[in-house]
Amino acid sequence: MVVVTFGNSTTAPRKTIKKVYAVRLHELLANAGVSNIVINAGIPGSHTGYEKDNNLFKIPHGMDRFDTAVLAHHPDWVTINFGINDSWQDRGKKGTSRIPLEEYRHNLKFFINGIEKEGGKVILLTPNPIGKKYKGYHRRRLKKYRNVVINLAVENHIPLINTWKLFPEFVHKKHEKLDALLLDGVHPNDTGHKIVADAIFKIISTSLNLN
Repeated sequence: MVVVTFGNSTTAPRKTIKKVYAVRLHELLANAGVSNIVINAGIPGSHTGYEKDNNLFKIPHGMDRFDTAVLAHHPDWVTINFGINDSWQDRGKKGTSRIPLEEYRHNLKFFINGIEKEGGKVILLTPNPIGKKYKGYHRRRLKKYRNVVINLAVENHIPLINTWKLFPEFVHKKHEKLDALLLDGVHPNDTGHKIVADAIFKIISTSLNLN
């Protein structure tokens, strides 16, 4: 089985994280007896579009690298986790997002269609919630991008991992705040990555009747 985790810095390997969710997912599948390769296609700073759409970070963004980073691996499963960079307003409360909401939706739909056309299965992840250090307008804008993901999952009958639900549920049980799962107010820590990996594994293992 080949799995590609497609996304930004909340997916990518990180020096301050012992095991990002791609690594944890590989171990979970292997321990369940599933021969697997998990390819981490997360790049810090990446949004869903092309570099020409917003070149604050001069890197291959989602549309730039979709063919080479995802489809070229002929994946059985692809997790898609974008949104924080797409939604971000660099010029303050009244500023535009790096990638407009409808363009974000179009790009995600393009990814879904491309993966399914090649026979792969998609798992959509909401962009994870951000911590209290960030201003309210960033959270309000990010919620709109989260809602696009939720709606796409419903419309396309695709499994959804909603970290806006999973993360608060986890910290509530421990009488902690959301920031207990974030390194810096944005990026999940090891516990956050474990929550995501467990949720992905549950979806895949259910599909394979491993439970």
